[in-house]
Amino acid sequence: MADSLANDIIVRRDALNSDRVGFRSIWRRVAEVCDPLSSFNDTSPSSKWDVERLAKIGNSRPVIALERSASAALSLLVPSGDMWHDLKPIDDDLIDNKAVQQYTSAYRKRLFSYRYDSKAGFQAAIGPAYREMMAYGVPCIHVEEQFGSDAPFLYRYIPLEQIVFTVNAAGIEDTVYRKFPMTAKQMAQKFGEDRLADPVKRVLEDPKQRGEKHFDIIHAVYPSTNDRTDFAFDDVYVDVDNKKVMREGGQYEMPYLFSSFGRVDPRLPYGYSPGMRALPDMKAAHHAKRLLMRAAEKNIDPAYAIHQDFEGVLNINAGAKNRGAISSRGQQLVQPLAMGGNPGLGNEMFEMFTNEVNASLYLDLFAVFLNKPDTTATEALIRAQERADLLSPPFEQQEAMLGRLVAREISILNRKVENGEIDLPAMPDVLRDNGGIDLEFTSPLSQLRRSRQASNNMQAINAVGQIAQYDPGVLDIVDFDEAAYEVGQSFGAAPSVWRDREAVQAIRQSRAQQQQAMMAQQQQAMQVEQAAKMAPVLETMAGGGQQ
Repeated sequence: MADSLANDIIVRRDALNSDRVGFRSIWRRVAEVCDPLSSFNDTSPSSKWDVERLAKIGNSRPVIALERSASAALSLLVPSGDMWHDLKPIDDDLIDNKAVQQYTSAYRKRLFSYRYDSKAGFQAAIGPAYREMMAYGVPCIHVEEQFGSDAPFLYRYIPLEQIVFTVNAAGIEDTVYRKFPMTAKQMAQKFGEDRLADPVKRVLEDPKQRGEKHFDIIHAVYPSTNDRTDFAFDDVYVDVDNKKVMREGGQYEMPYLFSSFGRVDPRLPYGYSPGMRALPDMKAAHHAKRLLMRAAEKNIDPAYAIHQDFEGVLNINAGAKNRGAISSRGQQLVQPLAMGGNPGLGNEMFEMFTNEVNASLYLDLFAVFLNKPDTTATEALIRAQERADLLSPPFEQQEAMLGRLVAREISILNRKVENGEIDLPAMPDVLRDNGGIDLEFTSPLSQLRRSRQASNNMQAINAVGQIAQYDPGVLDIVDFDEAAYEVGQSFGAAPSVWRDREAVQAIRQSRAQQQQAMMAQQQQAMQVEQAAKMAPVLETMAGGGQQ
């Protein structure tokens, strides 16, 4: 007999899946032209997708453009090898507190070490997710809390094909249904044989199948319906084929994290993507490439016009001899048929459509990340400001997803500290009593945003410098230290490069003391020199007095 909860979950998931049928149609078209190995191309284990799907791609430029745009988005938001976010106190008055700085720095280093642990799989998950973001507009990552492992969390990229979800009033995902295949062997390993339906157990016992048959599973996560637990979400795994609940549990936070590149329908959490916007130009580029190939084929292996007086069999192989191909009067009876046309125009059309695809996928904007080697600091800041104006609006939305990801990671770490599973530095009392820690992004995207303020500062300081030619006293109103820190942040300089304010103050005090000591030595030397000069005079005056 089917579980009522299992049946309810299956019905709810199918209803939400039906609501997005229009989006699925567009996603499939995008996949056909730039993402041939996508699950939207019916790449089930039994389908012949490998050669057939790739053969439909007449032009690899859109495929390459999608890969490059996804890589550029990664470098913009979560660059590998860089600490793309910081931790800071919520109370700004604690920013310069030494104990707070030591705690946030140590916590951040530990967090990044766990995240980029080879067993955690963060990089393996974030890359495909951002590729899906650029193609279909909705990336998804699953952050699973690990138990009994060196890595406290495990990251998985979840294909959009497997996921349906809804959002709350704040636009944040709060209900997720993921339908995906698992073998009977995997189901036994994850849930235990005693939790499996009889048909699944029979597959496990069958020596021929050896537990390798696939079954459809739904993982459902939705707001908790039980007030007696501390979990914010119910967590249920359902065997779809046998309508059986295999596990019921809970989650403190939503483990599935989503983003939307740009929503077009307030009733649905999905939206448009760069790939959707580029779809017409990608199709046109494919068509233009086929025309170019046909034109090249006609020029390389043209059709032949044969005069009616030619009675032989035409042989167009290299070095072939065709008797009778020239008349007795020297007239050529066989010649290539000139088709006319303008292959160059076709090439221009292909390049035009390709450039439009690159623009839709932001590759033209990503290209301006490179600064000329002879660019001054002021010019570099102005260029960075221009890039920020163009890149920030579409990609800032992705920081919200990353913020929820970091928040879940921190919650998992804090629970493991409370349970004694891991050790982390103790939070200073002054930090705990004043709100705790907050997240601050330090990625290249955040640096671009800071460049606007730094550019404005530089222009203002330059203007003040011109006024100082008439009255040097106006320079007293400028805090050059703060301006230098701001410029350093906008260029993405490592925090270790800059001394903190206390160290700078100590250096200046030491320099002032050295200058005072040097001045005292100089004054003492001058006094000795003056005394030496005055000695003969004093002796003369003393001798005259004795006479």
